[in-house]
Amino acid sequence: MPVPSAVAPRGLFSSVLVGLLTLTLALLPAVSCLAGEQAERAVAAVKQLIASGKVRPGAVIRLNLKQGNIAAFMGRDNELKDDWERATGILLDTVVVPQLASRDFIRKARDVDITIARNHEYPDLLDEGLIEDLTPLLQKFGFSLPEDTASGYILLRQQAYLGDRVVAIPADLDVQLIYLRKDLLEDPAEGRRFRNKYGRDPSVPRTWKEYTELVSFFNRPQEGFYGALEPRERLTAWMYWFPRYAAFAAPGQYLFDERMKPLIDSPAGVAATESWLATIPFSPQEVSGEGKDYNYTLPYFLRGKGFSTLITPAGAKIANLEQSAIKGKVIAAPLPGRFVGDRLLRRSTIMYGNNLVLPRSGKNKELAFLYAMWQTDPDNSIRSVLVSGGFADPYRYNHLTNAEIRKVYSPQALDALRAALPDTLPAGTGLPGDAEYLAALGQQLWLAATGSQSAGQAMARTAGEWEAITERLGREQQIAHWKSFRKNFPGVVSDNKSR
Repeated sequence: MPVPSAVAPRGLFSSVLVGLLTLTLALLPAVSCLAGEQAERAVAAVKQLIASGKVRPGAVIRLNLKQGNIAAFMGRDNELKDDWERATGILLDTVVVPQLASRDFIRKARDVDITIARNHEYPDLLDEGLIEDLTPLLQKFGFSLPEDTASGYILLRQQAYLGDRVVAIPADLDVQLIYLRKDLLEDPAEGRRFRNKYGRDPSVPRTWKEYTELVSFFNRPQEGFYGALEPRERLTAWMYWFPRYAAFAAPGQYLFDERMKPLIDSPAGVAATESWLATIPFSPQEVSGEGKDYNYTLPYFLRGKGFSTLITPAGAKIANLEQSAIKGKVIAAPLPGRFVGDRLLRRSTIMYGNNLVLPRSGKNKELAFLYAMWQTDPDNSIRSVLVSGGFADPYRYNHLTNAEIRKVYSPQALDALRAALPDTLPAGTGLPGDAEYLAALGQQLWLAATGSQSAGQAMARTAGEWEAITERLGREQQIAHWKSFRKNFPGVVSDNKSR
């Protein structure tokens, strides 16, 4: 990463003008900013801080970003970084952190003003006092987070909130989609063979059962070609299991009942686990190996060595690159589901998510917050999403209609993303102790994946571990968090509109 270039500081405002600006900004209502306005207001607020003497010209904001995010935040040829520094006189200093969960490196963060965190990490990060509640900063500077369908943030409640507190500024949207080889689905010879075996045409699967039939049919390991490219390692196991489980009841098959008794040791939990296990015979041999996440499975797909994969919208961006072996051969779709009565119930989930949070130990919280608002402005965020080397998915509604973004991701993939939004679950458990709950589930699923236990044993043992975690952390506390979190499930009617 290049050393931040020096930028000449802007001239100071007079003390009278400072007072007027302070009064004006304080009286401004919280607004749902139009394209460009959010960035302009952030810059104006930074200039006011400099003029008031609260921030020195040439101050440095220190960012910890993952390798896959740096390009998106810096912009094409560093244009976003340069624009911010020219507009504000505030410098950006970026440090690369591991492509792992954020809690460990936020715990160790020193002199870090802003970083990224996965959605499911919010409860632990806030409960441990590692990140700031951003609600006071939004109020202080007169911002709101819009969710209008013209240019607002997509899935705002899942992306930014924990209960009624804003804890992150959305900068990514990792909704899980299914990717299939369209050329194989439409191949006449393959179609005849498939009809002879299953009595129907091969097509985008409606159910997980249909999906398993497809990956079985197109599995050709003797040719180095695999039907299913879903990771089955322990750390990300929940991401691929949860959409199967949640589709067993409307509005969703919950993980816990109202008293936090686990519901996974049940026919729904066992059937979801069996569905999760069913793809392993049609996957690369090391699919359940330690650390074999999407960095292991996605390259198979991009090299044309597999029929299907499950990944975020970034999969479409990469598949559409000129050097991709599958350019023009892929179709994206919402995840399969399950018929509940005569209704097809689909469920997806936010997988990783890399949204902006402020470590409690940071020294420049106001500047970091204003940078986050500037970076995620409707206009600036388009430039961020379009960076070829970046992995930020479209996360504002204007991204879904922008002509350049639609060309990069393909109209078909972005339309599939939009179709999946109403059925998308919030990430993880939504509870303090989320890392423990998910680790217990992941371990038991992985043991089942390696043949060490049955699907039923995996669910029974996970439920027992979850009960112990809940008792240790305090059942009444966990009940309150769970009650708040489950309001964000698809189809739940609540008053959870952003204020």
